[in-house]
Amino acid sequence: MNSLNLPALHKNQDHETISSRSISAMAWHFLMGAGLITFICFFTLDPEPSLLLSTCVAANMMIMLWAIYQAYQWDILLSPIVILFIGPNFILNYTLGNLGPRIVGEGRYGSNPGTLAYYPQVALLSTIGLLIFCWMIFALFSKQISQQKLRYQDLYWQPWQVISTNSLAILILLYLSIKYQLLGISFRGVEVFFDKWLAFSTYFFVTLAATVSVSVLARATNKQDKLIGLLGTIIPLMLAVGLRYRSFMLVLIINMGLWWLTLHPKQVRSVLLRGSLVAIILFGLGTVVKFASGKGETSSILDNLRIVSETDANTVIDLTKNSSDTDYQYRMGGFEYPSAMLQCFAQGISPMYGNGLIGGVIQGFPDFLRPSGNYPASERLAISNYYRNRCLRYGDTIGIPLTSGLADWNIIGVLIYGMMALYSLITWRIVQFSPRLFVAYLMVTTTIATDFDLFWEDGLFIIRNIGFAWLILLALSPFLMPRWQPEKQDAI
Repeated sequence: MNSLNLPALHKNQDHETISSRSISAMAWHFLMGAGLITFICFFTLDPEPSLLLSTCVAANMMIMLWAIYQAYQWDILLSPIVILFIGPNFILNYTLGNLGPRIVGEGRYGSNPGTLAYYPQVALLSTIGLLIFCWMIFALFSKQISQQKLRYQDLYWQPWQVISTNSLAILILLYLSIKYQLLGISFRGVEVFFDKWLAFSTYFFVTLAATVSVSVLARATNKQDKLIGLLGTIIPLMLAVGLRYRSFMLVLIINMGLWWLTLHPKQVRSVLLRGSLVAIILFGLGTVVKFASGKGETSSILDNLRIVSETDANTVIDLTKNSSDTDYQYRMGGFEYPSAMLQCFAQGISPMYGNGLIGGVIQGFPDFLRPSGNYPASERLAISNYYRNRCLRYGDTIGIPLTSGLADWNIIGVLIYGMMALYSLITWRIVQFSPRLFVAYLMVTTTIATDFDLFWEDGLFIIRNIGFAWLILLALSPFLMPRWQPEKQDAI
């Protein structure tokens, strides 16, 4: 069947179908237990315990788990709601990830002096924001969100496409590795226009290979297809290790779990156990590569994979422990950036009044369409230029999308969560116009979701990238695009 045809409208599942997806009453016990544990951890381990902070982070934990559960029941685990805003990869940024900075205190890595005092206020604003977001998604726009024109279940790739997508990802990385050095998580010194676009889209091809492989493996009916699908899922993960991008690797594992659950919704425990085990192992290997790269011992993907092959288990464990000291006090604390904003306002500095939005819009334009003049090239740069050296020490501080609202409009910026809900709805409807748009969306969001902490910059950047990925799929359609075969469902 032609993959370019518009799919028929799929209604949300009826009561019987939704009930069959229910995890059990234990899911609700887990939700309440997770909230209680979060509260106890903050109230007992925080050197300066705050009832407001402890209560709000516990509420955030329960709200986000509830929202993921609702998305699971509605079969929208692949929507922007989960992948970009309240998915498993964001929970720590709103909850337990902020305990590390509180415990370590002012001497923590990457800190902005004085921001810890504003964590309780940010926690309250984040709770209000999450409530606004969930109310709009699961109540106000519930009908529009739950109806799907196109689903991952309707897309069928062939086993040979596992080979073609993985081969394409490998060939692109091999080509770039031969010409350029891989320093950090990107290729350096790329000047040729064609090579720039290849380097820019590297992670898209790795994600597409994983997307195709999971689909084939989950549907395999014989040993040969299962073997092809299994190898196809391993290769992107190894490439992610070779690329040294640990955040991308973890988000890719999470999304692979979401893709699998979309096709096999009753295998929740299996996905959680296997996904956690794979994430722990690969995170340790990624940490080894990161340390070696930081010492200048590697300059290519092959160097990175060689380091992994030569590393023993004890080295992996030791380096992971060393890395965790930085990770738990810095990388997971999503309240740091918005707290810096509140501190700025307490010092009498006015908000940016929309300049962050302007920076995000300009970044979304191709270079030849960007206006001339003294304009910030991104939202992050706009915020850094405005606040740094006045009250902000670092321009790459870890945050959550609340930062965007606060930087532009102060406290009223919490309404940015309403914009996030509208963005989720509009994007979700648009990418379901055609299978090609939907696949482009799956290719792009895994990469951007690794660091989605500024709404305008990252949200508008995704739209641009979807267009680019769509062109790739158009040009290579015979090799990359699946067959669309919708399943009929009864209307409610």
